[in-house]
Amino acid sequence: MYYLRIKSAVLPIVLTVCLAGFSLTGCGRKTEEIVTNKDEAEAPSTEEASDISIPSVEDIEEEAEEEKDVEVNDEDRAVSDSFDEAVAFIKKTGGVLPEIDYETVKYKPAERDGDLAINKKAPKEIEEGLKDDKVKTIRLIRSGNGATIDFTVYTDPEDGLIDKIVSTEYGSEGREVTGFYYKNGVLLYTYRYLDDLYGINADDARKSGGQRCYFINDFLSECYATYGDNNESVNAATYKDLNPDIRKEYDEMEAELINRAYINYNVLKDIPSIAKIYGYVADEQGGTLANTSITITSEANGYTDTVTSDGDGYYEFIVPINTADWYNMLFEYGEFAPSKLNDIYIRPRTIEYPAGVTYMAPVGGNKHDTDVYLLDVTKQSPDKLKENQYEAVLTYDNEKIAGLKPFTLDLNSGKYDNDDSQVITVDSGTDYKYFVTDQVNGKAGNNLTNDMSLSGAQVKLYNKNGLVGSFQVPVGHSGVVWEVFEIKGSEIIPSNNYYFETGKNIFF
Repeated sequence: MYYLRIKSAVLPIVLTVCLAGFSLTGCGRKTEEIVTNKDEAEAPSTEEASDISIPSVEDIEEEAEEEKDVEVNDEDRAVSDSFDEAVAFIKKTGGVLPEIDYETVKYKPAERDGDLAINKKAPKEIEEGLKDDKVKTIRLIRSGNGATIDFTVYTDPEDGLIDKIVSTEYGSEGREVTGFYYKNGVLLYTYRYLDDLYGINADDARKSGGQRCYFINDFLSECYATYGDNNESVNAATYKDLNPDIRKEYDEMEAELINRAYINYNVLKDIPSIAKIYGYVADEQGGTLANTSITITSEANGYTDTVTSDGDGYYEFIVPINTADWYNMLFEYGEFAPSKLNDIYIRPRTIEYPAGVTYMAPVGGNKHDTDVYLLDVTKQSPDKLKENQYEAVLTYDNEKIAGLKPFTLDLNSGKYDNDDSQVITVDSGTDYKYFVTDQVNGKAGNNLTNDMSLSGAQVKLYNKNGLVGSFQVPVGHSGVVWEVFEIKGSEIIPSNNYYFETGKNIFF
């Protein structure tokens, strides 16, 4: 079992309880490893393609006319992701995000019609249209079981409607990934599978198990599951021929997916692009400083906010994603010398930014040397990198810990690299995850250590123009694996997840 770490506490998280026995859920069978983190829709299999109904020209023209006349309800549009809109949301909510509640039934399936033909090309068409859409990532807590769920939300900038939501729920057996596709705010398609921390390629995951379901007019029309060479399916047209137990499970899965799809849509559309910045304040001996005043500013946006550290020296801000400026922070504590932490850049799709420990001391007494943490010794000068290359550099205080190693995994090939300084060549199909591992404690099985958390570890990412990303190890956590970021194509996606159980020892 492994856990996602939140603040300084350990949060056990429980995977969604799957519908026991229903072969199409992909949960009734015991699967040791399902290894992919791909969130793309899979193309229909050959068996599926043979079932696709071919409409006449008249049908296509009639359908096009119907789609053209669809009116978009303003209530279905996602909020703007402008800086000002995010500020207004933070002031209104106090920066407190809602829990997401799937236990309460808010949305029910419509009456089923087995004669309607589904459009199996719709997921691919939606996927192809995502390239110009806005993307944001939101982390919420699930009420009931306390699970952490990360949502990636794709919004069409032209009509303001959400086209796709991918939820990743962290659980005891892996991460349950569920994708939802919408058109004009209406659910068309879902997929679901289990993923471990790492992932290899989508083909291997498909063989291990996965579920794909199509919807029409808010009822479940057809659902597939794949196990190796087996492709099982049920559909609304043959529903009456199923045995009562399978019909019951079909009904329950339909109700669960419909309810979850629209709860996701209606909760997430009202949350703009925001992120959490958090850290700790300590004195020169490492003792926590409660009641420290911390002020954050963004000069370009004229934004400022002030919070106070708690009894553990912990503080946090909920801030707008800031692509126009760097955030700066000022720390003030009694007669201690003020301390500054500048140049915090919140990249798009950032969920959390750990700012580490800020040390303070009386005037003239500050001897804590943080420069050693920031020393850059790269394999090559950034200006020698090619146009499509990044260099990742790990630095840390080796007097506090020995044996931190980077670990870069190519999710397409399964190959990995653990050199101290790495050059990553990217293209449109690139999908890399970058981790930092505590080799000494990991190999010894001492997974509950907080050594890496206190090491001041930092990862800097360069391209030929210089620094493009900086990541500080989360403090106050126990664990041996820090999942730092992902590179998808040429997009850098911050992760900042921290684990003390990894489920598979490819790291050590």
